[in-house]
Amino acid sequence: NRISNSTETYYIPVVFHIVYNLEYQNLPDSVIYSQIDVLNEDYRRLNENASETRDEFLEFAGDANIEFFLANKDPNGNPTNGIVRQYTDREEFLMVEDFLSNELTIDEVKSTELGGSDAWDTNRYLNIWVCNIGILEIIGLELGQVFGYAYPPVNIDEALLELSATQSVPDWPVDMLTGDQDLQGVVLHYTTVGRNNPVANYDSMSENNQGKTAVHEIGHYLGLRHTWGDSTPFFGPDGCTLDDGISDTPNAQDQAGYVCDFNKNTCSGDTFGTTGEDLPDMVENYMDYSPDACLNMFTNGQINVMRNVLEIARTDLINDDNSIIISEKSLDHNRILIKTIDLLGRTTENTGFNLKIYSNGLVKKEYLNKFN
Repeated sequence: NRISNSTETYYIPVVFHIVYNLEYQNLPDSVIYSQIDVLNEDYRRLNENASETRDEFLEFAGDANIEFFLANKDPNGNPTNGIVRQYTDREEFLMVEDFLSNELTIDEVKSTELGGSDAWDTNRYLNIWVCNIGILEIIGLELGQVFGYAYPPVNIDEALLELSATQSVPDWPVDMLTGDQDLQGVVLHYTTVGRNNPVANYDSMSENNQGKTAVHEIGHYLGLRHTWGDSTPFFGPDGCTLDDGISDTPNAQDQAGYVCDFNKNTCSGDTFGTTGEDLPDMVENYMDYSPDACLNMFTNGQINVMRNVLEIARTDLINDDNSIIISEKSLDHNRILIKTIDLLGRTTENTGFNLKIYSNGLVKKEYLNKFN
């Protein structure tokens, strides 16, 4: 049974790439610190508005026991504050330039050569790029401001296949994936970062000023889909027939539309709670499009997916505390695997958590699955 041991805290090192064209886009360190605080509150259910989770959803709300810290060492082992500042002559980064193409041009922010900032080792760091994301347009029609974007892991299908033997899992369409490891990470519009952002209202929207966009996008990065299953009104399947692959989130016809409507109940038959009554749309879930002040919970099902994705597909991100011990990493290229043992000390090649013992003295805990 792939139920993650959520009593163990996973610490994730983060590097912020501030890619700015105008000086006010070059956010101060204090805003980045604020964003880290928001992440740690929300992923530990320490957020002030956790008390506002509705009674019918309290049995599903949980503590992901995932914490984030600004990287203290760069990939070469040098001290860092985890913040990279990069001027660009580009006024904006567009989500897409050709509507008929599947190519996401926003990924250009991840390349110094293309006016962005090169990723640090995406296996070992959560890279977050902050930039001016251009307004989404199709044939001259403005569709609105994109606030953030993230990919799930390149091997998300393998990770979820391992998990699907014991629970329902998200189904990620191929066009939402990338096979390029260098593109892994999160992109944020500069106005959405932190809750003390001096330019938060430059997007003419006050509903996204508390740093929850990063919480939402990291949910995607760790394998979660939107609670409404990404249905599109008037196009494609009915939203109530689609699903986010999480058994303890009610189905929803569509997204919340940045309205915190506790009366919204667009689908029937969600009676899996202990009350046996039909549950409303979970607009307070971080994976919906609700105002930041409304968002206050991940479900236990979502948490199990995120922690399993970390354990299976993003293993090297996990640290034992909120600092990077670079000496172990720097010895990796000289190491030779001596043997693999299980948690009882027995030599093993079975799936599950194992300890790998190397010639350089390094011992690594890894989750071995049939795809390794």
